[in-house]
Amino acid sequence: MLFWWFVLSIIESRLRIRQAWQRCFRKDDSVTTDQWNDSHLDEDVRRERESILQDNETTKSSVILVRDLIKQFKKRKSIYTAVDHLNFHVHKRACFGLLGANGAGKTTTFRMLVNDIKPTSGNLIINGKNINQMTRDLEIGFCPQFDWLVNDLSVFETLILFARLKGVNGTEIPEMCQNIMNIFGLEMYEKRAVQKLSGGNKRKVSAALAFMANPALVFLDEPTTGLDAAAKRKFWKVIRAARDVGLTIIMTSHSMEECEALCTKIGIMKTGQFMCLGSLQHLRNRFSTGYAVQVKVAIDDVEKIKEDLISNLPGIEIQAQHNEMLFCNIPFSNDNNQMQLSFNLGHVFGILNSRKEQKLIESYSVTQTTLEQIFVQLAGEDEDAEVSSNQIPNTNQSK
Repeated sequence: MLFWWFVLSIIESRLRIRQAWQRCFRKDDSVTTDQWNDSHLDEDVRRERESILQDNETTKSSVILVRDLIKQFKKRKSIYTAVDHLNFHVHKRACFGLLGANGAGKTTTFRMLVNDIKPTSGNLIINGKNINQMTRDLEIGFCPQFDWLVNDLSVFETLILFARLKGVNGTEIPEMCQNIMNIFGLEMYEKRAVQKLSGGNKRKVSAALAFMANPALVFLDEPTTGLDAAAKRKFWKVIRAARDVGLTIIMTSHSMEECEALCTKIGIMKTGQFMCLGSLQHLRNRFSTGYAVQVKVAIDDVEKIKEDLISNLPGIEIQAQHNEMLFCNIPFSNDNNQMQLSFNLGHVFGILNSRKEQKLIESYSVTQTTLEQIFVQLAGEDEDAEVSSNQIPNTNQSK
């Protein structure tokens, strides 16, 4: 015992010495902030950064505030910047969707947000506290991408364990755990060992642990992976209810449908920076080029239908054709700097309905631009994957 105490003492001493050494030779964040040119950023992203750097009342009231966050890794003989001067804030009763293609930097950002890794520079303020300067973790809820559960514990025992770790009063724990199981549909698995659960039910347990003890801030990393459609929508209701009673939620997801249903604010990342930032409707207004129209042709002569649509709906764009399906776009016209349809939408429905009555087309749909279309337009696929956290981060903050 004395031997291991001695080893731990040496390790802790070396860590303190290394941290002190890094602080001595670390450049001030303000130098990096002042010298960095943000003129290449999207106007919404640049406006968000300006608001945060000015430290106005809006950002001060935020539950979470990220200011010029940078994360660099050593990659062979060069420095790889995974996250590059990221800025955003999230208010109470909001759900922020952090999206991006593989290698965009969202996983690295998420790990810094939950204090799993430290940033190279920048500030992470949660409920007014800079987590980079804290000696203990904040009381937050976290559902990781992969289920980190303790084998041989039952579902109920797992919930009790985490309730105790979060400091819940012992007399309140049984009722709280029972309520959590009821909310997530786990009551029938109360006594089952977690390793014997299906993948979807393990995911429910991990999500339930994130909401244990009603934390003010909850992080969800792809929370509905492995859930069936019914369970997924039930979990969506839980997230909405939690948001409505005052919780703030930060989530990542590859499901654009999920983000459309839940997120009040969305940021799409690419190469370590946001390509856009705002509510779903704001992103639609900014990046939509028109209405998407899908037409299923009922006759063999597809070319005849194409000519008919082009003739009766001037400006319509036939973007793709897959067998009898036509994928079209009705563009907006830019009159007086306002995006408007080039003709009345009722006219579009009238033409399509008449062709359906004539049995020229079998079915059709007219929809707004989806989040998935905006995502593909702005993010696409990044060639470089995010660097493993095992690589040593660079402590030099100069750019």
